[in-house]
Parts: sequence; C-alpha cells; structure tokens
Amino acid sequence: MQREQNPTRGFLMSTGLDPAILVEFQYNPAQLTDKRAVSYATLNAPGLLLPVRQYSQGGDRTLSFAIKIDGLFKGPADDEIDIAQDDDGSITPELNKYRAFLYPRNSAWQDATDSFQPLYAQTASFESPPACIFGFGDRLIDCIVTDVGITETLFNAQLKPLRADVTVTLVETAVYGNEPVPVPAGG
Repeated sequence: MQREQNPTRGFLMSTGLDPAILVEFQYNPAQLTDKRAVSYATLNAPGLLLPVRQYSQGGDRTLSFAIKIDGLFKGPADDEIDIAQDDDGSITPELNKYRAFLYPRNSAWQDATDSFQPLYAQTASFESPPACIFGFGDRLIDCIVTDVGITETLFNAQLKPLRADVTVTLVETAVYGNEPVPVPAGG
C-alpha cells in the first residue's frame, strides 16, 4: 500500500524581520499571473514610415494570485501546516500575517489585532515594509508585497472572520540591490 504524500505548499516569508512573517498557503493558488513590462523610447526622424524604438529600461515583474483561507476545515497539507487562529476560531491572526507585509517593519507585528496602528504609537520614524521571498514549487523569488486584498466570506456569532479570499500582488526585486547599473566603458 502506497502512502499519500502531502502536496508542496507555496509560501511568503519576510526577510530582515525578527520574528519573521511566514505564510504557508493552506490552499495553493489555482492561478498565478506573471507580468513583465519594459520601456522603449520613441525616436522620430524625418522620412520614417514608423518611429524607431530604442530599449531604455526594464520594468517591473509583477506576480499576482488569489488564495483561500478556511478556519473551519483543514487544507490538504494541514498535518504540517496550521493557519493561525484565535481561541474562538477566528482567522484574524492569519489575515494579519498578510497585512504585516504592507506595514512598516515592526518586530511586534504578531501583537496586531483589528488594527496595526497601536503598534506605531511610540514610533518616531518608520522603516519600509519587509522584503520577502515568494516560494512556489521550485521558484524562489525575492520580492516586495505591493497589494493585499482581503474579502472575508464567513463569520462567527461575534462577527469574527472564519473564511476569507486573499489576493496578493508582488513585485520582484533585484538581488543585487537598487543601484543603477554602470554603463560599460569603451563602447
């Protein structure tokens, strides 16, 4: 008899933040959109039928996907992965993991409840939100989270969320830093 293996789960993990934010997808996205754009400068000259285009710079690589979170049922890999829940079964702590990727870095991110604002009451200056790694199959992509949309779809008697659909948009970041690339000499 062959034992079934749990499926590989996608994840988002913060970098440079202690404690790290780790989101392991309860259910993997059914679709992943991977979009890349580049810029071209238009060069016009007399007598051309069409303008000439010259590559000027690369643009963002944007990845987006939607996932489901269900506090009532275990996902396909829940022997290994548990979503964060309150004592009453609310999935607010799991949803706050996604929200924490959009707020300034704060090592107390796990203390957020219905709002992240109290975490910053004594903060005079803010650091950018944490960078992260997106893992999906054999892909590991350094990125930042630029957008999170949460639609809560089921509530308990206290109106705390039990299920939600979450959309996430990521932008790949350059592993070599955000420094301009030097123009080659002699050429």
